[in-house]
Amino acid sequence: MEIKRALPRCQIRDVVRSFEERRVELGSAVLSWPVAARPHQILNIHLAEPYRVRVNGGQENTAPEMGVVGPQTYRRAHVRLSGSIHVFNILFQPTGLNRLVGIKMTSLVNQDPAASDVLGKSAADLGDAVRMAPDFNLRVAAVERWIGTILDRRGPDDVIGLASQRMIAVRGQVRIEDLVAKSGLSASQFQRRFAAQVGMTPKLFTRTIRFERALIARRDAPNRPWTDIIHELGYFDQAHFIRECHAFAGLSPSGLVGDWDNIFFPADD
Repeated sequence: MEIKRALPRCQIRDVVRSFEERRVELGSAVLSWPVAARPHQILNIHLAEPYRVRVNGGQENTAPEMGVVGPQTYRRAHVRLSGSIHVFNILFQPTGLNRLVGIKMTSLVNQDPAASDVLGKSAADLGDAVRMAPDFNLRVAAVERWIGTILDRRGPDDVIGLASQRMIAVRGQVRIEDLVAKSGLSASQFQRRFAAQVGMTPKLFTRTIRFERALIARRDAPNRPWTDIIHELGYFDQAHFIRECHAFAGLSPSGLVGDWDNIFFPADD
């Protein structure tokens, strides 16, 4: 699979973490993977055949040609790819969509609506600009212009944006109390604003970050013992990690094999 990636220009880095593009010709072959709990907000623009998605064991459906995938708190979806795959991805900062369109992010948790349901009429403008651009760099430039136009009408990032980005930077290993103290907010204000702007409570957000990092570490080094990964990421003990596996993936660590090796993760910043 060909993967391209670019960081946004500095003026919009408090809204977008990165841009990515994936392209592969699978023909009749099938590539599939389960989606475990994860903290991301991603906008997918399919330039060829969209993914097929099965949610909660139900019927398999075609993903929107342009769709938003909100933060996930459990394993609810299984993704299937075949044929010609070409998809452009926008990975937002934790408060990125809230800042752009004012949406209360709790409404996007465990959801994957069409982009028009989230962005309104501007979704068509964004989709047209991306599809008309002849290469990856020009697609990135088109999105940056679109975001820049919206941000001209928005205020600067706030303490919740900074706190949530800090959580990602340290892979979820941070004391919530320390972030609250630096924010200038009361604990209840911080919790309430964090849920509205990010979609999850601060504690759940850090847990999903850390669990995803564990899956990435295991995928990148399949022979590495789970005990090493657990220790590196600050889990209390093996029992703690097993409970997280059941909560976020519906399996024990020994069950994370097969299709789990195919999971796509956004690249590190």
